[in-house]
Amino acid sequence: MNNNDEIALLTRLKNGDKDAYLLLYDRYHPLVYNWSIKLLKIPELAEDIVQEVFLKIWVIRERINPLQSFPAFIYRIGRNKSFSLLKKIAAEEKLHFQVMKQIGQFAESAENRLLWHQYEQMLKNAVGQLPRQRQKVFQLCRQAGKSYEEVATELGISRNTVKDHMVMAVKNIKDYFYRNSDMSFLLISFLIRMGIF
Repeated sequence: MNNNDEIALLTRLKNGDKDAYLLLYDRYHPLVYNWSIKLLKIPELAEDIVQEVFLKIWVIRERINPLQSFPAFIYRIGRNKSFSLLKKIAAEEKLHFQVMKQIGQFAESAENRLLWHQYEQMLKNAVGQLPRQRQKVFQLCRQAGKSYEEVATELGISRNTVKDHMVMAVKNIKDYFYRNSDMSFLLISFLIRMGIF
């Protein structure tokens, strides 16, 4: 794409042309993804940044200057969103350390170990009640640690279908726990950090 073509596309985007937006998305998606993966190292997070960047592009399209470098523009947006995410993760890691320390103290007594075992059994029961495909997706993503792409390939479904199954699985498990237990705040915090809630 030459400079004049890009200026024309950006002008169309500025005027709300969805086709121009999709063409720019197709062209720059790999570039934004590559920048993001270098910073974040995790494919799912990099893909989330791509989506956030292009969502922002659409929202602020009227402020885009077609004569300025579009790659430099989206690079700044992607870099800022990536750094914000890294700061958030760092804050969550600090919280994770504090929660794990509390969990260690919580699990020291025999009574608390028994209680923890009961909650693990509840999780197993909750997962067991999921529809078969959703259960497979949850086990492969959360328990086997596979990426959405790996699970999609293994099960012969799309990445979006895997993501939809995971969203519903987490919701179903959360509902099961709330219906069937009187969990302490500490345990709920731990389950949130582990990605169950």
